[in-house]
Amino acid sequence: MNARATHRRSIEQALDAAFKKFNKLEVIGSHTRGTAIRYHSDVDYLAVLGRDDVMRGGSVIQSSTVLTNVRKALAERFKNTEMRGDGPSVVVKFQGGDDAVDVVPGYYRGPTGNDGYPMYAIPDGNGGWLDTSPQRHGKYLKERDKASGHKLFRVVRLLKAWKHSRTSNIPFLSFHVELLLASEGTCDGIKSYAVCMRDAFRLLRDRGGRALNDPLGISGRIPIVYTDVKGRSLANHAAHAAEHADAALRAEDLGDLDEAFRQWRIVFNDEYPARR
Repeated sequence: MNARATHRRSIEQALDAAFKKFNKLEVIGSHTRGTAIRYHSDVDYLAVLGRDDVMRGGSVIQSSTVLTNVRKALAERFKNTEMRGDGPSVVVKFQGGDDAVDVVPGYYRGPTGNDGYPMYAIPDGNGGWLDTSPQRHGKYLKERDKASGHKLFRVVRLLKAWKHSRTSNIPFLSFHVELLLASEGTCDGIKSYAVCMRDAFRLLRDRGGRALNDPLGISGRIPIVYTDVKGRSLANHAAHAAEHADAALRAEDLGDLDEAFRQWRIVFNDEYPARR
């Protein structure tokens, strides 16, 4: 059994011991859609709890309380492993963070509309709960990626590389960005990846960190960040990136590929391949 499988089994055992109605641990997120990037994308697990595990006195308790209980259960099991809260999840930094996983607690809410996909409530990052359907959202995103000529997921991976190109990561939640680009058709049609990236930066700049209405109507408002400060930071970074992406495209149109590469290296903070 490899390390990841061992960690998963240990997480399951810890949650099973702490929550009477613990149901399962399911992989969700970028690793199920092909938008994960090496060294930076943690494996996301949905820990499906029973309703009894999230209720007190006949009412659902705050998600922050459930996150605290999950963290306590995992800390009891992994006494020498660093962990922290991060929005809707508890991050467990196995191997010093090289094999980190995000554990997102949730409970079953019922099927989605007429198509019958399972829907769960997960923490919304502010103490409340947010409905989501990883399978239904995943289906939609894969359909939109196909409609874009499979550019959508590649552009998402490039945006994640941009996010991690600074010492302090550029703040954004990738699920929001994937749904945003998909619903706006940013990568549709005959477009180069450079144009898709420029258009994505413009979109992030112009939205100013605002939440997104779920195009499927399942999750309501989906945040891209959890604070106004981070929203402004994202908009500023996106404005800077859009400016230099524009400059790169102008240089490319003029046949000055050296200048185009120089501008893209500014966008990616020198984490962009040099022209050979």
